[in-house]
Amino acid sequence: MALFGMFDYEKAGKGVAKDAPKKKSFFEFFELYFRYWWRLVKLNVMTFIFCLPVVTIGPALAGMTKVLRNYVLDKSAFMFHEFWKGFSNNWKQSLPVGLLDILFAISAAAALYVYPRLGDAAEQQGGSGTLYTVLCVISVSFAVTLFMMNFYIMPMIVATELKLKDILKNSFFLTCIALKKNLITLLIVAVVAVLLILSDMGVFMLIPLWAITFLGFVIMYNSYPQIQKYVINPYYEERGMDNPEYDYLKPLSADDSVFTDMGGSETPIESKKKKKGKTIS
Repeated sequence: MALFGMFDYEKAGKGVAKDAPKKKSFFEFFELYFRYWWRLVKLNVMTFIFCLPVVTIGPALAGMTKVLRNYVLDKSAFMFHEFWKGFSNNWKQSLPVGLLDILFAISAAAALYVYPRLGDAAEQQGGSGTLYTVLCVISVSFAVTLFMMNFYIMPMIVATELKLKDILKNSFFLTCIALKKNLITLLIVAVVAVLLILSDMGVFMLIPLWAITFLGFVIMYNSYPQIQKYVINPYYEERGMDNPEYDYLKPLSADDSVFTDMGGSETPIESKKKKKGKTIS
């Protein structure tokens, strides 16, 4: 039946070509996000609960990152199984990272609060507040750099077998190499943070149900391709090995295939016209 004479949903189309052009990042991001939306809500609740003891923030974020990595790669996963695997297998590296992040966040907040006031006090006494301004700028720059390094630290913890010192080194390099992408991610995180602060529901609803995995998904979507390009892919290329992350994209052999994908090449099936019956008056 055609809708207003425009579309006939009983008529089969020719399918979607498997080599169709890749969608732009903006549309691909939201397509992936809404495909896993309900799972992300459940993952958000689970991550929030595991973060409540505070000291477990690092391992909880590692578990969440393990699941988000699968979703960004568009790979199906058993959520709790993957979460727990990321939590339990990576706690030795993620635990100190989480604690250090908390320490540096407190230090950055203290610097933003103390240095401007020390500068004002120095000027009121006839001195110069330039030194405190410089110290404040250095502290903020250090905090921002460290924050952007976190875009890569957790993904590399769950996706590689590198030592923590190498992960930190690679995270710093990737922060510099992909600076434009990182600044875009930082802007999105800042906007969401401001909205959460201004929202009455931020603490009680949005953070426990939505914000953690949304920001995690944004960070993973923007950052993980850089990890693949500069860390993971070169590792396998140097050794002449296939990257297992792309195994699910490989076509099955003739023996393993159940059917042949003909997406984009089928002949549309014309539906038969229905005969009008006689009207009995």
